Amino acid sequence: MPSIMDVGRSRRTPAKHALMSAICGKEVGAAGSIRGIDRLVWTDLTAGDGVPEDGMEWRYNCSPGILAHHATKSTKPVMVTLYEIQPATFDRLIATLTEQLPWLGYERTGETSWRCRLATLVATCGNGADAPVDHIRRTDAVLVSNDPNAITTWAMRPTFAEEIARRAWCFRSISTMGCNVGGLKRSDTPTRAGWFELVKQQETALPRHRDLLLAAIEGDSAQWAYLLCEPVKWRNQVRPMVETAFKRYGYSLEMAWHRGQPDAYEDLKRKLFLTRRELTG
Repeated sequence: MPSIMDVGRSRRTPAKHALMSAICGKEVGAAGSIRGIDRLVWTDLTAGDGVPEDGMEWRYNCSPGILAHHATKSTKPVMVTLYEIQPATFDRLIATLTEQLPWLGYERTGETSWRCRLATLVATCGNGADAPVDHIRRTDAVLVSNDPNAITTWAMRPTFAEEIARRAWCFRSISTMGCNVGGLKRSDTPTRAGWFELVKQQETALPRHRDLLLAAIEGDSAQWAYLLCEPVKWRNQVRPMVETAFKRYGYSLEMAWHRGQPDAYEDLKRKLFLTRRELTG
C-alpha cells in the first residue's frame, strides 16, 4: 500500500490545489459583496505539514498556504483554523507556517497563531472530526476543506455539515475521496457500504439553495473524486471552474449534480464505491 507521503503528494495534487485556490478566490470575491455576511470562517480538517512539492510556490500548492494567501485578499475579517491530528506532522506544520507566513505579511500572535490585517490563522494539533462549530454565526460565510489521504480516513464527523447548516446559511465545502488508493476497493462490501453513508450525510444536510457536485477523475486507477457543496445558482460557474483546474494538468472529469442530475450522480457514486463485479451483478 502507498505510504502517506505517496498518497498525499500524488501527481493529481497540483490539480486539486488549483481547484482549491479557485474556490477560495471565488469565496473571497463573493462574500465581500454579499450584504449580511460580516466574516469568513475557513476550516481545514486535514492540514498536513504544509510542505509543498519541491520547487512549488507555498501559497498555491498546499492547503494551509492557499487558505493563508487568499485570506489576506479579503475585505472582511477571515478566521482560518487548521487541524492536524499527528503530533510530528503538526510540528512540521508549525515550522512551515513560521517560515512562510511572514512572506504573506502575517505576524505571530502566539505559539500557534498569526494575524495579517483582517485575517487570523490558528493551527490546532487535534482531530478535525472534533472541530467545534459554536463560534459560527448566522452572518458568517463558512468554507470547509476535508482532504484525507483516502476515503477511509474521512475527517468530517457525521453531523458536521448539518451542525454548520443550522448556524449559517452560507456554507461551502470540498471533500476529496480516494476510493481505490492502494486497492481499497478490495475491502469487504460492508466497509464500502459505509462510504455511501459518508456522502449521504452531506446530502441530508443540504438546504434547498445548495447542491453537491461529484467530480471523478476519468481513467484513474486510484479513483480520486471530489465532492463540492455549492450554491444552486452557481452551478453553471462551478462546473467550468472544476474542469479548468484539472484540464490544466491533463485530466478530464466525469461530473454530476446531486439535485440537478440525480440519475447520473447516483451512477457515478456506484462506479466509485462498487467493484466491477458488483456493478455488473
